[in-house]
Formats: sequence, structure tokens, C-alpha cells
Amino acid sequence: MAFAEIVQILMVWTPFLLEGFVWNILISLVAMTIGTVIGAVLARMRLSERRMVAGVSLTLTELTRNIPTFVFLFYLAFLIPVEFEFAGRLYLFPAWFKASLALSVAVVGFVSDNLSVAWRHWRNHDRLAALLFVPNWTTYLLIIVMASSTASVIGVGEIVSRCNVVIAAVGSDEAMLWIYMYAICYFFLLCFPLNWAMGRVKQRLLAHVHRAAV
Repeated sequence: MAFAEIVQILMVWTPFLLEGFVWNILISLVAMTIGTVIGAVLARMRLSERRMVAGVSLTLTELTRNIPTFVFLFYLAFLIPVEFEFAGRLYLFPAWFKASLALSVAVVGFVSDNLSVAWRHWRNHDRLAALLFVPNWTTYLLIIVMASSTASVIGVGEIVSRCNVVIAAVGSDEAMLWIYMYAICYFFLLCFPLNWAMGRVKQRLLAHVHRAAV
């Protein structure tokens, strides 16, 4: 297959693939939102003066660290029905939200660990050290964005799943490498600039923290 033909195929299917990547971003943002809220509650509990409350929080945090999100994804896919009835009406439980719930488990542990440290710094009036949570959170968001491609295994039409649709529609094994490479570019163009920017922000914060300590 000629390179010009491959480029034409990619351009024709770009809107379809771009829409799939939007699903990746949506899944990741919802996962981070859910995980951050629950993780913040656990982080606050860990700072409690009551040992039992702090112990429960630490135990729950440990559980989130040791649950494989990929396995939990399948668990939710089979545990939660596709549709459910409430107040006499039938509602759908979308697969993309199941993927967000599965990915949020890892976020809970991350936020619980990092936000509890940030709050301790804040209590000690070490504001700059506390602000390190922001670039760390953003970097973890990018990790979740990359992990969101696992949603394809339960039928979510994100970009990897749509790549398979394009490959099947084109019917050419030669195009497979280029289509997947094209999908990688989406992740790279989003993640690399943000990761670089957060790295710079973190370096500057650490430099300020070090100067303040000296």
C-alpha cells in the first residue's frame, strides 16, 4: 500500500478516531474526579487524631493500591447490569462509566497518599511543598489517560477500539501499523506537552522549597 493511500485513509477516518480519543479523555477526567473526591476523604481521615479512623483510612488506601484495575474492570462489567430500573423507569449504565469507576480505584490510593502529605505541609505553613500536589496530580491524570485504552476490552468505543474498526473496514494488514501509530500520536501530543510543563512546574516548586529550607 502506497504511503499516499495510507495518508488518505488516516485523513478520512480522523474524525472517527478523534471522537474516540475524546472518550479516552472523558473516561480519565471522570475517573480522576471520582478518585480525587474519595481519596480526599481518606486523606482527611488519615490525619485524624483518632487511631481507629486513621487506621481504617490506611487500610482502605492499601486495598486500592493492591486491586488490579484491569481485573476490576471486568468485575464491574459483569457485576453491574447494562440497564437497571428505578422509580418505574429503565436506565442504562454505560460501559464507559464502568471503565471510569475501575480506573478511579488507583486514583483513590494516589490521592490519599499524596494529598495527606500535602495537607501536612499546609498545616506546617509550608505552602510551596503542599502545592507539589498539583503537578503530581496532573501527571497522574496523564497516566490514567494512557490507561483508559483498556476500556476497549469491555466495548467502549475509545480510540484503540475504533482503530480496530478502521483496520477491519480497510481490510489491509499493511495499514495496521500506521493506524496504531496514528493513535499513539494522539496520546503523545496530549501527554508530552503537559508532562513537560508539569515537570518544569515541579522543578521550580522544589527549587523554591529548597531555598526556603536553607
